[in-house]
Amino acid sequence: MKIGLAQRLSVTLLGALLAWPVGALAAATITPMTDGSSASAAALANSLLAPSSRLTYVPGSASYIGSPTASGTFSGGGTEAGGIGIESGVVLTTGDARFLGSSAAFPGDSPNKTGTFTAGVGNSLTPNSSPGHPLFSSLTSSGTANATILGFQFVPLDSSIQLSFVFASEDYNDVVNSGFPSDVFGIFVNGVNYALVPGTSTPISAATVNCGGPTSGPANGAGAQNCARFRDNPPFLDLIDSELDGFTTEFTLLVPVNASAVNLIQFGIADSLDDSGDSALLVRANSIAPIPEPSTYALMVAGFLAIGHVARRRRQARR
Repeated sequence: MKIGLAQRLSVTLLGALLAWPVGALAAATITPMTDGSSASAAALANSLLAPSSRLTYVPGSASYIGSPTASGTFSGGGTEAGGIGIESGVVLTTGDARFLGSSAAFPGDSPNKTGTFTAGVGNSLTPNSSPGHPLFSSLTSSGTANATILGFQFVPLDSSIQLSFVFASEDYNDVVNSGFPSDVFGIFVNGVNYALVPGTSTPISAATVNCGGPTSGPANGAGAQNCARFRDNPPFLDLIDSELDGFTTEFTLLVPVNASAVNLIQFGIADSLDDSGDSALLVRANSIAPIPEPSTYALMVAGFLAIGHVARRRRQARR
């Protein structure tokens, strides 16, 4: 958060009392990494790859930069109105991965815990004091902190892959249009960031996907950008069972890669300028999949047709 918790309470308490939901939402279950080892990074990497003989993970290539507790796996995220938008996958954050759920001592929103900004009353989240990283230099000139990066190599047999993700942030909605830099993230393949607003060269962030601001409550529509791709989660209103104040809808990227060669993919996220209000990148499990070329599809279809023809001939021969 970029403003004090007491100030946010005074702004939103009345709205919370009027709109307090009936019944609790089902929060995602988060399992933080136990350490930042290559083996732990490989486990995350393999959980993202779709089963396919056309895409192979390069053994021993996985690496992780950042606080281990900043990342992990999640399940039960939910794709309904109150869910986080992805049922299961890998979460990378700039704080403690558990703030993807509602881990504060009271229902609703509380800032997660970083090195200089404490969590809500009784919150047991782990401080994140990781430094920034130059990987994000093309996305912000403000400097970064609490960087988290998962990288690994793979070999595809095709020239394109796809993957799906959601971005969420505590920067919503008080930083939107405030002039204060929002947190950054990227999905870099062979050094190029493909986490862009569809049809543009604009990186996705709280500054480019929102329904307006600044405001410490619900989005106010002022200066909204790509509002149809945003899901609001104002403090204390429990629209989504997470401490994060806003989510994008799920994006699916189509990314060019070097066929039959080693490629590098890096999922990275970092606080911009400060280390207070934090953000999260949620990547759908098994979503990194190859996209066969049209000619490959044609061969596959022809193969299936040929198999079917042979099977029919054999059945006729038995009659």
